[in-house]
Amino acid sequence: MSGLATETLHAEHVSLSEHVEHMRLAARELPELSAEERTQLFARILDFLQGTLIPHAEAEERGLYEGVAKLLGDERATAPMLYDHRAIREWVADLAATPIDDIPRLQELLYGLYALIEVHFRKEEELYLPLVELLWVVGPSWRA
Repeated sequence: MSGLATETLHAEHVSLSEHVEHMRLAARELPELSAEERTQLFARILDFLQGTLIPHAEAEERGLYEGVAKLLGDERATAPMLYDHRAIREWVADLAATPIDDIPRLQELLYGLYALIEVHFRKEEELYLPLVELLWVVGPSWRA
């Protein structure tokens, strides 16, 4: 994976993080919103999570994570990141199944998803992408 590819992933994370930040702010505003406003807000949030974030995660699994596992010679190298993706999917499913009038549970899920996703992005940015860059530069000789 070249520097251009990791720069692209970084740019995607910046864009996605802006939406994730809106989830945290939405959680804070929930008690003041009408049922109709909450319904509209959650439609937008779920659209982002199911239509943008989860497909992004799936693309990473097929690209970045497979590449890292291959470079390191062990598929377990990306197990923590795959675990995060599974947890995010479960939390999104819980969010989608929560009644719109259960404000405390909706807030818990939004704050939890916010924290989970932000920490996941930081792990990718601070741990995986630099590793990929290093392995790309060093090439196959790093194993010798």
